[in-house]
Amino acid sequence: MEKSSEMELKRYQGRALERLGEWFGHLEVANNSPAAAWEMAGMERHVSRWDSAGRPIPHVCLKVPTGGGKTLLAAEAMVKCNRRTGLVLWAVPNKAIYAQTKRALWDRGHPYRAALDRASGRRVKVLEKEENLSLEDVENYLCVMLLSLQSANRRNNKEFLKMFQEAGRYSSFFPDIDDEQQSVLLLEEHPGLETAKDGRVLRTLANVFRICRPVIVLDEAHKSYGDSFDEAAFNQFDPTFILELSATPDGSKSNVLVDIGGQELKEEEMIKLPIHVTGHGDSSWRDVLREAADQLSELSEWAGLLEEDTGRYIRPMAVVRAERTGRSQRGQGFLHSEDVREFLVSSVGVPADQVRVQSSETRELDGEDLVSEECGVRWIITKDALKEGWDCSYAYILVLLDSTKAKTTVTQMMGRVLRQPHARLTGTDELDCCYVHCHNASVDQAVETVKRELQEEGFGDVVSHVRSDTGETTVVRVKRRDHITNEMASLPRVLHRSGGEIDYDQHILADIDWETIGPPDDWDLLAIPNGRGTQTVDVQEEGISTANKSLDDRQVNGEFDLAWHTRQLRDTIPNPWQAARIIHEAVASLKQEGHGPDWIAGRRPAFIRAIEQHAMAQIDEQAEKVFNRKMKSGEITFDLDLPFEYAEWYDLQAPSADPGVAYNRTLFSPAYNHDMNELEKRYAVILESNPAIKWWHRIAARRPGEYRLQGWRRDYVYPDFVALEVDGRIIAHETKGGHLQGSDDTRYKQRLLKCLEDQFNSRAVVTIHGQTATADFKLLFENDIP
Repeated sequence: MEKSSEMELKRYQGRALERLGEWFGHLEVANNSPAAAWEMAGMERHVSRWDSAGRPIPHVCLKVPTGGGKTLLAAEAMVKCNRRTGLVLWAVPNKAIYAQTKRALWDRGHPYRAALDRASGRRVKVLEKEENLSLEDVENYLCVMLLSLQSANRRNNKEFLKMFQEAGRYSSFFPDIDDEQQSVLLLEEHPGLETAKDGRVLRTLANVFRICRPVIVLDEAHKSYGDSFDEAAFNQFDPTFILELSATPDGSKSNVLVDIGGQELKEEEMIKLPIHVTGHGDSSWRDVLREAADQLSELSEWAGLLEEDTGRYIRPMAVVRAERTGRSQRGQGFLHSEDVREFLVSSVGVPADQVRVQSSETRELDGEDLVSEECGVRWIITKDALKEGWDCSYAYILVLLDSTKAKTTVTQMMGRVLRQPHARLTGTDELDCCYVHCHNASVDQAVETVKRELQEEGFGDVVSHVRSDTGETTVVRVKRRDHITNEMASLPRVLHRSGGEIDYDQHILADIDWETIGPPDDWDLLAIPNGRGTQTVDVQEEGISTANKSLDDRQVNGEFDLAWHTRQLRDTIPNPWQAARIIHEAVASLKQEGHGPDWIAGRRPAFIRAIEQHAMAQIDEQAEKVFNRKMKSGEITFDLDLPFEYAEWYDLQAPSADPGVAYNRTLFSPAYNHDMNELEKRYAVILESNPAIKWWHRIAARRPGEYRLQGWRRDYVYPDFVALEVDGRIIAHETKGGHLQGSDDTRYKQRLLKCLEDQFNSRAVVTIHGQTATADFKLLFENDIP
């Protein structure tokens, strides 16, 4: 979190606090009746709450979008409470925000702590739940105790129950055990206190809270009132006041006193807008990274000019979301953080010390002051570690390399690039906006996702209760059905005569005649690949708007760097000499058309993309011929000589609320539908109802231990379904929507499945559990499935 000595509030923050102060005035006039004070404030429909003693609890919510300074408002609100001593319970939703808030409140030079000092006359004690707390502390200091939502959640037994266990360190709040008269007086003053069976007041932290009648601050309050939390949890601590802060409060549970919109943040220069959203429909993840790297380089140049002119330091950074980060998860078919790091360093040429990975296992940002001029970090790779509670306004580019079609992807990450450095515009258009690159999504898909995220971060018209649709998951062990033997669970593999599965690099790529691979004959450098485009998303008074803006129209002069261009082709053309040759030929071809190196340098991503796509088409054509030739000669076979065998069990992540589906013919039991689309569910029903099917299985692509097919392309093919019929026929079917008919991926899978089926059925007879084995490998379109 950025630390600033500037204490001046933004106008909307001042208005919010003024409104809160007025409400406190109404509360006093109304003799502490929250409903009456709400009516006096001119508000409609009051949501009432009561404490353990049956007293009404004053509670209001300040609705503030992401980047609007919720925590600063909470600290300043303590001044409005006019409570110089006593207890404040400050509850936060997760560990990241907990650590962030703790650092700020402990730091006497931080604006949050400065506000608390003003509220208390510089008599503040900041505590954690496990630390000692005495009656003398509460009487003489403003004691601020940090809590996590989980610790006050009665459904989270371990943390919750600790507060109801007796402890000797709270003795100053309670009479002596044998002082019955004082115990009676204490219960009369605080009727909500919990007692033992003999009537003795329990010496618990929960009872300490009830005695202190705390002020409660709920950061990200909407997370306190969801399916996973008890909305009455904090009421039982008998608070004198609850202050909620949320970007998306639930109007049925919160009294929203102040509603701050995105337009107000934009006017106060708190956020970077507009957002330039690029959907990369057909580009590879490497293309997306190259373009982001080129954009980051340009932003860095603008930042350098800004510093020269004004002395203001900004170091633009990119945040990359990969599919996996765990050490044991690399090499399983998902894009791993280390794959991204390796590509940035080895191919793009990013210095290794400018890249950091932040995950639950690898925490390379811990202890790093990202806003310091001594820090050199420019790339941060993560999955979920930064989705909440991480603020660095130098983050300008968000690169989403996982499936952007998943609703939660942008939802969890968009706020990471919204904050404006120093909460002040630079005057440079390029540095006063932010950028989102979405892999595997059209621009329309990407824009709709970003617009939805802006709503869920408190911008635009927000519904009363926004929730993620992912739900909680749990690990479930599924077991192979007892009657299915190892032989019956066997499937053919693509093998090499030297032993084992074929290796793409060794057995296919090594036979490519690289001298025949050349640059494109036709250059259209500014053409946008299918599904790719850029739009801007902005917040206006009338709501969230979009407009077309092609960032590919930029022309940046620069030197032609042969080494850089060669590195970009490393994954497609592994031989650097051949890559350099092709680039030289490409440059010569463009020179004949009147385009020099400087002109190419301004279009580097498109230039590389054109060469790469043309080379891949030529390589693919040769690779298919190599594959077929080796199949014909027997060097490559597809058979059951070294069969793939499904294990007897495996573990998977399944929704906690999903008990599984009662299929009778599945290979494993229980079975789950959560990872199937409607077309796949239809086909699963067909397989299940077919009496000729002995077992069937829905393949979860890229899950360890799943059946896969290696063809003449690097990536494995994972059919949607495999099955075994009672007559020994092995089925491997891929289902496709009609809109995908004729696509490159579809044509490849059709040819590969047909090739493998023909080869298997032409070989000598093999048996599975006494039945002659045959293959039925094909791709089925929507119209083929009833």
